[in-house]
Amino acid sequence: MLAAAAFQYFRALPVTAATSVIPAQLRLGTAPVLPWPAQGEAALFVDGIGEVGRFGGQSPVPMASTAKMMTALLVLEDHPLALNEPGPTITVTPADVNTFFAERNQGESVLPVTAGEQLTEYQLLQGLLLPSASNYAQMVATWDLGTVPAFVARMNTRAAALGMNATHYADVSGFSPLGVSIPTDLIKLGQTAMLQPAFAQIVAQPQATLPVAGVVRNLDTLLGQGGVVGIKTGHTDEAGGCFVMAADLTIDGIPTRVYGAVMGQPTALAGAFKATSALLQGLTPALHAHSVVRRDDVIARYRTPWDEGGTIVASQSVTWVLLDGTAVSRQVKLDDLPASLAAGTRVGTLLVVAGAHQAEVPLVLAAPINGPDAGWRMTRGL
Repeated sequence: MLAAAAFQYFRALPVTAATSVIPAQLRLGTAPVLPWPAQGEAALFVDGIGEVGRFGGQSPVPMASTAKMMTALLVLEDHPLALNEPGPTITVTPADVNTFFAERNQGESVLPVTAGEQLTEYQLLQGLLLPSASNYAQMVATWDLGTVPAFVARMNTRAAALGMNATHYADVSGFSPLGVSIPTDLIKLGQTAMLQPAFAQIVAQPQATLPVAGVVRNLDTLLGQGGVVGIKTGHTDEAGGCFVMAADLTIDGIPTRVYGAVMGQPTALAGAFKATSALLQGLTPALHAHSVVRRDDVIARYRTPWDEGGTIVASQSVTWVLLDGTAVSRQVKLDDLPASLAAGTRVGTLLVVAGAHQAEVPLVLAAPINGPDAGWRMTRGL
């Protein structure tokens, strides 16, 4: 009899399965209707959220001087520059002067140069990116790889590596209408280029001073408006107005980077800037900081076979900037609970996903599990 009682008291206690008490998905408000341009193509991207939307057929169209982002990126990847570092010096050749006259006669955007003029890598990139000098694109490409055709081939190889599957480069400047892309591809390129400190610094400059050309001004007249910090303009008769944009916004106190691209806009750059401004103004009010989970939020509940109940809570808070209408998915993974456990013990994980955001939040016991008393132990199963 004593042995039976001892066996009943000391035999293994059951584990308890907790149950999630939160919905697997919730939607944060209503998605905005963004003021997409009436024609051409466009796309918007927010860091952490991902692609916000796109407009137009998204078929490859001429990209104009937005191609120079790739030219600058390759040069900086081959010859990195720290902030304010001038880099190597390049001497202008008679062939470079001939290129200037030839491209000027074709109606391309160029800057004057003279044979023997000394330009640093940094200055060449300023002339390339601010006033969008096509002859500077030829000079840096030749300096970097020896020939323009070799450089163009590298541009296409790099585009493929970045996943810019709808993009094809026909020259280093974007003047050729055979150089085509789509807004989402140009945003990928802009994001990559802005990781280069010298690139980001240059496109944020309203003007620069070069040895022969003198003071040159950034064609990006939106710079400094609505948080715009760059990136690159482009326009030709075939391409219309194009603009790849980066803007730094502060949403409920949280710094947020927005990228956008518009292509094929009427009235050249004025149309591209108008379309970009409208998109930024329509997007900003629809961005908010949301606490997708708060510390001590009850995520699950449990009740043991001996009728001891309690809660499992989030151990930390997660706040993200999200677009109105975003769906937040929440996946709860819970461990089986032993008969006794201290408060604060991790017993599971909450996986939260919204857009490009993802977080794993440890789940913990809000109070200890003390275990059954002697009476329950002795009478269980009877």
